Amino acid sequence: MRRGTRLVACIIQLFVLLLLSGLGYGAFLFAAPAAVSQAAPIQPVEQHKSLGAVHLTLTADRPSMGLTDTLKLTLTIAAPPEVSLTLPDVAKTLGPFEIVQHRTTGPLSLTPQTQQWQREYSLAVTTSGSLMVPSLTVQVQEGDTTQPLTTDPLSITVTALIPADADLSAVKDIAPPVPLIRRGIPPWVWGLAGLGLLAGGWWWYRRRQRAAAVPLLQRPAHMLALTALEHLQRQDLIGQERIEEFYVRVSTILRRYVELRFGLRAPEQTTEEFLVSVAALATGGLIAAHRDLLEAFLQHCDLVKFARHRPTSSAMEETFESAKTFVEHTADMHVLVAVPQSGEPVL
Repeated sequence: MRRGTRLVACIIQLFVLLLLSGLGYGAFLFAAPAAVSQAAPIQPVEQHKSLGAVHLTLTADRPSMGLTDTLKLTLTIAAPPEVSLTLPDVAKTLGPFEIVQHRTTGPLSLTPQTQQWQREYSLAVTTSGSLMVPSLTVQVQEGDTTQPLTTDPLSITVTALIPADADLSAVKDIAPPVPLIRRGIPPWVWGLAGLGLLAGGWWWYRRRQRAAAVPLLQRPAHMLALTALEHLQRQDLIGQERIEEFYVRVSTILRRYVELRFGLRAPEQTTEEFLVSVAALATGGLIAAHRDLLEAFLQHCDLVKFARHRPTSSAMEETFESAKTFVEHTADMHVLVAVPQSGEPVL
């Protein structure tokens, strides 16, 4: 008890140290960082054209771009339902720009009197300078009359990665230091970590106390197996036709009994490996004398568990009696196992 009390006291001290260090470290790290300038938002470029009740809008998402950027160009037309539209043909290029991707939607009904068509272009470029997006023409047909609705050329400035007048041979000084925005672990995280450590230590301490308080009883291995078989029989899995569950339980009880009684790791072995271990353990001895009974029992269980064999109720009763007979014939009062005094089956 005294040792456990000292452990809890140490954990509390560690929690306090973590909390204090977290507060100090957080105050240091959260000192006012250098102001970071925010770039002005990029304003799109728009053109508006109209032809009677037909309205066209051409939008570029930016007035300038770099060689590695992509320009989004959107052509939107709103017209009455009785008007037919023919959008511009799509080629691989649009003037000096390469069409990387395009998408057309419409007509979409905005109102009973208005429908909308839209085409989006994703454009890339390989040269710098002031480049022109050429005019785009939409054919507007109303009745027997067809008229063009054309946009104006759109100027886009493309900047190079290196300025044209840059002297690449000139040696440039190093850039000045840039203040870093320091971000540390917030104090509340340190607090939660300390609480978790405290709770974990208390749980471990209580678990050790409970484990030490559980009284143990020495019982023969065969008595444990027979108790487990009686408990299985009271469950009446045979009468309820819970066949697979019955065979899993009865084979587990017998394998666990063999592990405790003869020191074999039976639950971790296949039937073939288990029978080889039995032969190597005591050739000519007690368990070897019942090897045929054990082999028939395990093979029958395997047929049910792995081959979907459907035995009759009488066959299941015979399997149960075979397990019980094996336990009774191999019993030894001197092979004891420490178990809790709860009275519950441990196999």
